[in-house]
Amino acid sequence: MEEIWRIWEVGNEMKSKYYVESIIDNIEGFRILLSEANDESKKVEILFEDSVHAYRSTDESFRQSTINYLDEYYGTEFYRDRTFFKVSNSKYIQWLSLQSFGIADSEPVHHFSILAVDSVVDIIAAYEPKISKLY
Repeated sequence: MEEIWRIWEVGNEMKSKYYVESIIDNIEGFRILLSEANDESKKVEILFEDSVHAYRSTDESFRQSTINYLDEYYGTEFYRDRTFFKVSNSKYIQWLSLQSFGIADSEPVHHFSILAVDSVVDIIAAYEPKISKLY
């Protein structure tokens, strides 16, 4: 079954491309700090206050298959000026399920994908994060 990508509506003011400034995974939670590509003073924080099940951060050069898939099935306009997405029928979740001998299937989880200017960050979590503008 093919992955289904949807725009993750995080707020009307956050409909542009962002750079990933930092990713912090510690006892206080999982935090991603982003800055807007056209105005670095406009920052967004994505905070998962509890732990996340998994995450990966990949240079966009190593995600060309994903980019090509999005181009083919959704068109470049779908993601060109957007950063935040949710993925259904996620291959990443399927891989986690396989690797955990089904433990990943014990609760509903979400696949959040951040298609930043030069990287892709995928997060698997059981809950929605808090999203804050820092400007």
